[in-house]
Amino acid sequence: MGRRHLQEQDALLTDAITDATEDHLRYALDGTIGDTQSFCWAALRQYDRKFGLHVARTPKGFGLQHADLHLLLVVAHEAVSHTELVERLLGQLGETQSLPPDPVLRLRLREARNLLAEHRDQRVLYRRLTARHTPHVIDTYSRLGIQLPDGSIDSEILGYFPPPGATMVEVTEGHASVGLVGGMLSLPELHAALFALERDLEELATKHRARGVPPKGSTS
Repeated sequence: MGRRHLQEQDALLTDAITDATEDHLRYALDGTIGDTQSFCWAALRQYDRKFGLHVARTPKGFGLQHADLHLLLVVAHEAVSHTELVERLLGQLGETQSLPPDPVLRLRLREARNLLAEHRDQRVLYRRLTARHTPHVIDTYSRLGIQLPDGSIDSEILGYFPPPGATMVEVTEGHASVGLVGGMLSLPELHAALFALERDLEELATKHRARGVPPKGSTS
């Protein structure tokens, strides 16, 4: 979908949210919370796949680890995108609430998803052909105030010691290692935010489930 169509779709959605009755807003909120939970759970499961007991020792193993990172970034971004819709609906109902992750981490996740997953194929091919980064890569790192790596941005730095405050569960499950993807996104920080989001969504689901009765004429 092109930029113009995305803008048109967002304008339509804005009007729909503004014009909706409270019954329709609460019905939509109930369903959107459920959708967001699905992607949040999927992202947390993807962490388990990526940081499980599997150790990459073969070309296939390394390839699957890299693909798992790709999938993690995509599904985590979907969870955050749906979270923003939940916040819009809550705001329209006069029940404004800010959910995890915080704005800075959301930005880092979006840019990491865009560079490391969404547009990776052409970007990587260009670098292999020219030994240079694309203007998009250079501009993104400049906007984030991050030094552009000399080599590939498809880097994943993992430490072997948990950061201060890590729980025993995080250490045992392998989520507490000091990890940085592309020099821009902290994987443990993202995991903690998704874990907090899962908790907050469950509270919202419990609160709004009984109030999200389908209005007449609505479909799921």
